[in-house]
Amino acid sequence: MKNKILFFYFLFFFIFLYGQNSTTSLKTKLQQEQVDTSKVRLNVEIANSFSIKQKDSVLHYYNKALRLADSISYKHNLADLLFSHGTEFENINNFEQAIVNYELSISIYEELEQVENVGSLYNLIGYCYLNLYAEDKAIEYYLKSLNISQSLNDNEGVAMNYNDIGNLYYDQEHYENAITYFKKALSLYENLEDKEGLSSVYTNLGNAYSDLGDYTKGMDYYRRSIHLELELNDEGGIAVNYNNLGDCNIQLGDLENAESYFEKAIEIANKINDQELLAIIYLNLADLQQKSKKYSQTIFYALKSLNISKVLGRLEIQSEDLKYLAEAYERKGDVENALLFQKELTVVNDSLLNYEKVKKVQLFNALNKLEQNSTTISDLATENRITQLKYKNEKKISHYLIIAIVVFAFLIIVLIHQQTAKKKAYNLLEFRNFQISRMNTEIEEQRDYLNQLNKTKDKFFSIIAHDLKNPFNSIKGFTELLIDNRGDYDSEKQLKFLRIIKDSTVKASTLLNNLLTWANSQSGNLTYSPKKIELVLQVIDVVSLLEIQAVKKDIHIFNNIDHNLTVAGDENMVNTIFRNLISNAVKFTKPNGEVRIESSLKNNMVEISVKDNGVGISDEDLKNIFSLEVKNTQLGTAKEQGSGLGLILCKDFVEKHGGKIWVNSVLGEGTEFTFTLPVWKDEELDVFIL
Repeated sequence: MKNKILFFYFLFFFIFLYGQNSTTSLKTKLQQEQVDTSKVRLNVEIANSFSIKQKDSVLHYYNKALRLADSISYKHNLADLLFSHGTEFENINNFEQAIVNYELSISIYEELEQVENVGSLYNLIGYCYLNLYAEDKAIEYYLKSLNISQSLNDNEGVAMNYNDIGNLYYDQEHYENAITYFKKALSLYENLEDKEGLSSVYTNLGNAYSDLGDYTKGMDYYRRSIHLELELNDEGGIAVNYNNLGDCNIQLGDLENAESYFEKAIEIANKINDQELLAIIYLNLADLQQKSKKYSQTIFYALKSLNISKVLGRLEIQSEDLKYLAEAYERKGDVENALLFQKELTVVNDSLLNYEKVKKVQLFNALNKLEQNSTTISDLATENRITQLKYKNEKKISHYLIIAIVVFAFLIIVLIHQQTAKKKAYNLLEFRNFQISRMNTEIEEQRDYLNQLNKTKDKFFSIIAHDLKNPFNSIKGFTELLIDNRGDYDSEKQLKFLRIIKDSTVKASTLLNNLLTWANSQSGNLTYSPKKIELVLQVIDVVSLLEIQAVKKDIHIFNNIDHNLTVAGDENMVNTIFRNLISNAVKFTKPNGEVRIESSLKNNMVEISVKDNGVGISDEDLKNIFSLEVKNTQLGTAKEQGSGLGLILCKDFVEKHGGKIWVNSVLGEGTEFTFTLPVWKDEELDVFIL
């Protein structure tokens, strides 16, 4: 760590000395230079060698260049030189210094009445402000550039600004507005027969429609873009659109075509060495393999994407990779790896939340800094105008008639400008209000999500601390007794201890399975895959698994489900609901009792009840029976233990099916849990990610 600090210290010191030496060297060259045009160039370079905070020095050398350029009729070249320097600063991401050069260049082009160049510079300034997170300033300059392009009938410039404004709205997730501007740009590019512009707009429209859920229309635009990119030999664009097509096919359930597009995208991405695109493609392939229930392949692609995204520092891709890895290992029964990746996912998600907070702080700091920079640029322009007026007044012969005409024209321009400014201010205000509203919504959603994560985490560790340790302590204790006293116990006592160990193992396994299922459900990683389920067969399968538990207590389980009933449900979720409810009924029913499972059809929903004649539930416990915050666990009639997660899972899974669950109980007489599931309708159901 110390070596890194020393390295950065010496790097900063070197840059500082280099900057000082560079300025000194330029000044020396200026003193020795005899050619006026070269002196103009050197003055501009010296001005750019100072920080924009050193506005006095910047202004001094800029004015020297301007006066010299004016005396030798070199103003146009000076404006081009400032334009070029601004582009150089933009290419190295020094957007603030780029804006200074562009603004100074604009002041000369306006004086020379070269309006087309002014329009191009306004667009570039808009792009610089966009990269500085100042979207309101960006749209202000895009609109200025658009107005100039329209006044010049420059359709290429108009199309470019429409496309840029559309991208700005797309980044703000205002997709309808984005599509409106993209289509305006598309119409102009079609008239211009500009293939490169058309290719860009087609991809942008594909993104906007896909994000709105219209995947068919989105895929059509992606294919149009690829057709043009093949003609332009734009391999990067082709790879991106192949990936986009693959993603759309996943959403439409056509997994075979999706995989074909991803393979094409990978081939090109490897060829051009686009690591970020490779990480995204591998992530999409992991999603595809998960939907195909090929969990080993899911793990393979998710790990490849994870390794690349870690190198690139892309936390959002890492989060998605870890979700797939945790679920795939859990589906394969590898609980240890599932828990390992689930913990890593929690860490990454916390980092993402912190990153979003830091990003918002940086945004506000950038806006404040931009306001200061705007004032600096304004000061430079104002002082420059004052200097030019003094310089020109020495050579200018005033004429009253000309002054009168100029004043009259100025008043007309002011009136027009005021009307334009009002309209522009209204547009900017509307955009800023939308931006603030969206930011507030995002902050509230992140706050709620963070609170939910904290509750989930607290519950998770509470269960591990209080419930999971008991069966493991039992296993450890009786195992040590058997080992330390193996010669002292007869076979009957050893068998008794082994049965206790087996029961504890089953309890730990059941608790761990419920814990993983619940954790996946809370984090949104659980896949809801509805299909046709014959209800009576599902209950028979669950009862067969719980039969030993019932036989031990001499409890009779009656399956009275109607043999003709079929429901639309996720088989694993429905199995979990029945297993928990029937297991609870057996747990809290005394020996020689009975458990009845019955069904009825009501309003396109199947109503199912699990009823026992056990100990019942008190009114106080009934209030919090499905609550996450209150731990609702008690020992069964044979001292069976539970975690309290079972009923919470039941409620969650029933509601994911669009049903409801409720309970009626009388203390000392028994309990009846009732829930509803949708009736199966003979039509294909899509797979959703919850």
